[in-house]
Amino acid sequence: MTNISDLRSSLEVFRKAGTIDSSSYSSLVAKLNNTEVEFQSIQKEALAYKESSEKLLLEKLFLEQEKSSLAAQVTRLSNEKAELESRISILQKNRPVISSSNLVSSFASSLAEMDRGLKKVQSGPKYLVSSMNVTLKTNIALEGEELRFQMPKADDIISPENLSTIEFSLKAVPEKSGIGSYKEVPALVGLSKEEAENKLFEAGFKAGDILEKESSMPQGTVIAQLPSEGSLAEPGAYVDLRVSKISSVKVPDLAGLGLETAKTLIEKSRLRLEGVKEKPSNSTPGTVLAQSLTPGSETKVNSAIVLTVSIKVFKVPNLLGLELESAKQVIEKSGLQLGGVREQLSRGNPGIVLAQNPKPGLEVEANSKVDLIVSAGEKEIVLEKPVQSFPGTVVKEPANIVPAEPLPKPQPEIISKVSGDNPAGVPLASVSSANVPAESLIKISTETPVKTSSETQVQTQAETSVKFPAQVENSVESSVESSVKPLNKGSLSGETTPAGTTLNTAAQNTASL
Repeated sequence: MTNISDLRSSLEVFRKAGTIDSSSYSSLVAKLNNTEVEFQSIQKEALAYKESSEKLLLEKLFLEQEKSSLAAQVTRLSNEKAELESRISILQKNRPVISSSNLVSSFASSLAEMDRGLKKVQSGPKYLVSSMNVTLKTNIALEGEELRFQMPKADDIISPENLSTIEFSLKAVPEKSGIGSYKEVPALVGLSKEEAENKLFEAGFKAGDILEKESSMPQGTVIAQLPSEGSLAEPGAYVDLRVSKISSVKVPDLAGLGLETAKTLIEKSRLRLEGVKEKPSNSTPGTVLAQSLTPGSETKVNSAIVLTVSIKVFKVPNLLGLELESAKQVIEKSGLQLGGVREQLSRGNPGIVLAQNPKPGLEVEANSKVDLIVSAGEKEIVLEKPVQSFPGTVVKEPANIVPAEPLPKPQPEIISKVSGDNPAGVPLASVSSANVPAESLIKISTETPVKTSSETQVQTQAETSVKFPAQVENSVESSVESSVKPLNKGSLSGETTPAGTTLNTAAQNTASL
């Protein structure tokens, strides 16, 4: 990390000195940042491997300690065995030797004889010999792999501590019908709870009580069973299970790791990956940027965790001024998609991009859509009758002016009142529409208002067509006010001529003045 900081400082020095230009500087800084992020990711992976190695080393040391302990026990038992063999060799003489089976069978025969003797009694209460407790002082000899019992003779003088004490009981067990149908309980320890239940079912048994206990074994693993492995039980008997339980685990830190490495670590931590979100970033694609669970916190086993990983970012190109087809090609080459296309009236050639969304230079995801507004050209409007205007009057956006039809003779009325001076310096009087010839009238539609301004002059040449752009500058967007305002050098009053009213010609206006 120190070398990267030194490189960054050197680049800054070169930039200030003018050795490298700004574009090269930005490119080198971006590459340096990516290298730093990759280096940090590798460091985290190395740290994870180191922790795993240390854990394995501790387990190895523990096993070696157990091995040493077992070796010491084996040595001690070997010494005890040698001592016992030495003592037995001293005690061994020409004495009768009885095997284990003969010893027990002899006492069993004696128990049977006692029972038969009691049954011979004809009168009195009846007795039954059901058990016998035996305590023997004997010498134990080892012949090959079998134990032998040596009984001392009556004249032997042997210290009691040199003899072994054997205690056992004999009990008469009545025969039970159907014992041959008993089955052996299978081994279940180490299996999962589901596997143990399936194995019991296959062996003809049923799962009994299932208790959970904290353990280092994996969650749901059988750690004990009752009856134990190898026991005989009736078919259909219940076998109780004790399974391991892990209530909480520690959430690992996954930021900066690759997605596959993070998945492996999540599985080892007994968590569950629920989903992966993508976010544009300058980091290496597939690098974990964030996680839903806080690193180092305790959470339940199999808790869901959501990761946010980096994806490649795409910059929106500048499409302004391009033709629509060219803009489409640029969008496709940039890894994006063309969104909606809307036309707008404009002075320029049709099909030219006027606006775009998102703006140029923004970073977006792959296949993001770019909406365009393109030029639809100009709108042509033709006036069939020449129109004279008041001095200085300018009509803006006359999109709704249409040739007028002869109107019925209206009653005299005041059309508008203008305060202030006209350009000639003579105050304007009220204007009447009573003397306006029908053929000199124009009709102003009341559907869309007409707004006056000082931007476009209405020509008064007879029988000529006047073209108005459908959109004059940026002051008119969607509608035009239906009012005609006289423009004077001084300030004008806010009164306008309502739509649908007739206007006198310039000559009649002059006459009225």
